[in-house]
Amino acid sequence: MDFDRVLQGILDIGEEMVVCGAEVNRVEDSIYRMCESYGADRINVFIITSNIQVTMEAPDGRILTHIRRIVRYDANFDRLDYLNDLSRYVCANLPEPDAMRQKFDEVMNRPKQHISLKFIGAILVSGGFTVFFGGSWLDCIAASIDGVVIVLMELFLASREKNQIVYNFVVSVVAGITALLLVQIGLGDHSDKIMIGGIMLLIPGIAMTNAIRDMLIGDIASGLLRLVNSILVAAAIACGFAFTIIVLGGVL
Repeated sequence: MDFDRVLQGILDIGEEMVVCGAEVNRVEDSIYRMCESYGADRINVFIITSNIQVTMEAPDGRILTHIRRIVRYDANFDRLDYLNDLSRYVCANLPEPDAMRQKFDEVMNRPKQHISLKFIGAILVSGGFTVFFGGSWLDCIAASIDGVVIVLMELFLASREKNQIVYNFVVSVVAGITALLLVQIGLGDHSDKIMIGGIMLLIPGIAMTNAIRDMLIGDIASGLLRLVNSILVAAAIACGFAFTIIVLGGVL
């Protein structure tokens, strides 16, 4: 068996698990178990949010080291569930590299959730949180419209801007302008409550939760990296809305 290709396939699975939002500790354990199931020895796995390093001694005696750079993030728990099942399948069945790749492609090519669900979710979240924080029902309607605008901006910028700080700042500015305009034309009573509803769509809650969890179980480096990234993204969101209020608050 070509253990270089086996390890490459295992790293493909591990990389996508990190991208989908898995805990670093769980991904390290999954990669270790998959390598061990093929008879590898002296397995060393090190993962941070932007890098995967695996060294192992293959059954044929060769020392193999693979390094993978992670440059994208896309929380997707449906895909993560199937990737976790795939890692268990690999441990139990020891597929050949081509078979492993075929199974991996099947997971990656699963139908994505319909775009309408993203809009429905945005409407429910932004409108619901606006009412929760004291907004009127008119504010709820305005926040729902603001949520739709945020999703449209995310779809527009997703393939055009990879820097998460710039991306979230621009989306926040547009969302803030929309909230002020909706109040100006009478479709809303409190712009601050409407903005709160929009902010809830952008706050990196999953990343922050995973960061704290990583640190609690001992992965300090990964946890700190995730936490710092989350704080910077949250700051960009806050600056985007603050910029709108400061610059346009007295005009609109």
